[in-house]
Amino acid sequence: MSDTQVAQTPLTPQPGPARASNGLATAGFVLGLLGLLGSFIPVLNIGGIVLGVVGAVLAAVGLAKAKKSGVGKGLAVSGLILGVLALIIGIVVNVAFANVVSTAAKDVTGTSVKAPTNSASAAAAIDDAIGKSRAKPAPLGSAITGGDWSVTINSVTTAAADSLGQAPKAGSALLVVNLTATYNGKDSKGAAAWASVDFVTAEGTTIDGLQGSKFFMPTDAFKTLTNLYEGASVTGAKMIEVPADSWQQGVLAVSPALLSDHTFVAVT
Repeated sequence: MSDTQVAQTPLTPQPGPARASNGLATAGFVLGLLGLLGSFIPVLNIGGIVLGVVGAVLAAVGLAKAKKSGVGKGLAVSGLILGVLALIIGIVVNVAFANVVSTAAKDVTGTSVKAPTNSASAAAAIDDAIGKSRAKPAPLGSAITGGDWSVTINSVTTAAADSLGQAPKAGSALLVVNLTATYNGKDSKGAAAWASVDFVTAEGTTIDGLQGSKFFMPTDAFKTLTNLYEGASVTGAKMIEVPADSWQQGVLAVSPALLSDHTFVAVT
C-alpha cells in the first residue's frame, strides 16, 4: 500500500472533578422551612419549633462546611434564618394563645362581689378581697356575679325540721339559706339556675345539701330547673345539715354558675 495508514485511537471522555455537595445545608433549609410553616398553629407548633431548632443547628454546621467547600452557603444561611424565625414565631404564638385562654377562663370562672352599701358593710363594699377567702367573707345581701348569673344570699336561718317534718341527727342543725338568682345572659332559649351553695365549717370542711343524714326539703325550695330569660330571677331556699354548736363560725361557699369560682359569704 502506497499510503501509510495511521491507526486512530478514539478519544475517551475523561470524568471531570466531582461536584461538591452540602447535605447539611440542604437538610437545614428543608427543616427550617417546615418548622416555619408549622409555627403558626398554637400548641401544635411545638413540633414546628423542634424542626426549626434542628434545622437551624444543621444549617449552622452546613454554613461552617460551606466556608471550606464554597458550596451551599445560600441554603445554609436561609435554613438558619428560617429555623430562628420558626422558634421565635412559635414562642410568640403560644404565649399569645396562652394569654387568650387565660383571659377566657377568667371570664368563665371569675366572680365579682357587690356588697350592700349600708353602714354595717360599707367597708366591705369597697374591699376587692372581700369574698375571696374564708377570713374575709362577703356580708349577707351581697350580689355575687359570675358568668351569666348573679346570686344574692338574702338570709340564713335555722330550722328544727324540714317541710316533711324530718329532723336533723343529734348534734346537727338545719341551715336554711334563702337566695335569689338572676339571669344576665342573652340566650334566646333562656337558661336554668344552677347556682350552688355549700357550707364550710370553721375547720375548713365543705358540706353540701346532699351530705345530710336525710334528704331535707325546705319550704319554698329553690327551683333549680326553672328556665329564666334575660333579667328574670328565681328565689327560694336550700337546706344544709350543719354542726349545731359551731355553724355560726362557718361560712357559705357560693358559686353563681356551673364553672364559677366559689365566693365566701358570712352566715350571720
